[in-house]
Amino acid sequence: MNALTYSRFGGPELLQHTQQPAPRVRAHHLLIRVRAVSVNPIDGKIRRGELKLLSGAHFPKSPGSDFAGVVEEVGAGVEGFSVGDRVFGFPGSMREGTLAGLITVAAKSVARIPSGLDDVGAAAVSTVGLAALQALRDVARVAPGERILVNGATGGVGLMLIQFARSRGAHVTAVTSAAGLATARQFGAQRGHDYRTGPLSMLGERFDVVFDLSTKLPFADARDLLAPRGRHVAFEPSPLLLMSSALLGPFRRQKQLVLVTKPSARDLTELAGMLQARELLPPPTEVFELSDARSAFERSERGGVIGKVVIRTAPAPTSPCWSRARRASRPTSSRTG
Repeated sequence: MNALTYSRFGGPELLQHTQQPAPRVRAHHLLIRVRAVSVNPIDGKIRRGELKLLSGAHFPKSPGSDFAGVVEEVGAGVEGFSVGDRVFGFPGSMREGTLAGLITVAAKSVARIPSGLDDVGAAAVSTVGLAALQALRDVARVAPGERILVNGATGGVGLMLIQFARSRGAHVTAVTSAAGLATARQFGAQRGHDYRTGPLSMLGERFDVVFDLSTKLPFADARDLLAPRGRHVAFEPSPLLLMSSALLGPFRRQKQLVLVTKPSARDLTELAGMLQARELLPPPTEVFELSDARSAFERSERGGVIGKVVIRTAPAPTSPCWSRARRASRPTSSRTG
C-alpha cells in the first residue's frame, strides 16, 4: 500500500511516498481505508524527534494523528461497526501514523461520521474537537458565566473551543491576528483582540480561564490576566510542565493545568451529534492532495493558518461539507481548497 513515510528525524523535506505492507486487522480493531488526514502540531514534533521518548526511534515512520475513512474489515470482538461505515477518529498513538492507505485502529477510538459531513470536514475535527472538548469540560471545567480568553483562537482547537465555551454560557475573548478576527466572531467570540496592536493588559479585565494555544503565553506571563482562582491551560505537554502542574498545583490559588488529549469513541460520538445538529461547525480548511502532502506540512509549520490544513488521500465525495465556514484556498496544480 502507499504510505507517506520518513526514515530519520528532521524537516518536512524528508517525507516521501513509499510502498509498505498492508496491516492486518486485530481483535477489537478496525481496518480502515483512509480518505483524509489533518495536519497537527504534534506531527512536526514527532518528525523532528522532539518526542522520541514517547514515539520511539524506529523507522520508517508515517505522520498523521487522526483520520477520516471507510471501514474495510471488522476485527473479532468489535460490535457496532460494519464494512462500509464512514468513520473518523484519533488513535492517540505516537508510534503509528495515519497517513497510509490502510490503518488499523482500536474501535474504542472511532466513531461514525455524521451524515452530510464530508471526509475533509470529519478529519478537520477529529483531533481538535477532542482537544477542545476535553480541555473545556475535564481540565478547566468551564462554568456558565465565566470569562474565557483563547490565545491563538483561530486554529482548529481555538475555533472549537470558542463554540464549546459559548454553548456552556461562557463569555469568550479571542486573541488572534487581524486576519482572524472576523472568523473568531463568526464562530462565536464576543470580543476579539489583534495581538499586534498591543499587550493583553490592554483588555483591562481578568479571566477565569486562559487557554494558551499559541505556546506564547505561559502560566508565569498569564498570571496577571487571571482572576484570583483562575486557571491556565497549556496544550503542548512536556515532562517539566506536567511535573510542575502536579507538584505546585495544590499550593497555588491560580492553577496551571495541562491537556493531554485522550482517544475516546464516546467523545467523538458526542462531537458527531453536535455536528449533525448544526450545534457545532467544523473549522475552515486548506486542502492538499496526497501527491502534495509535503507542502501541507510546510504550510502548517509556517503558521498563520485559519482553521486546519487537511490532506485528502482519496477523491472528493459528491456531497459537500455543510459547514457555513468558508474554506480557505489558494489553489495550485496539486492543491485544492
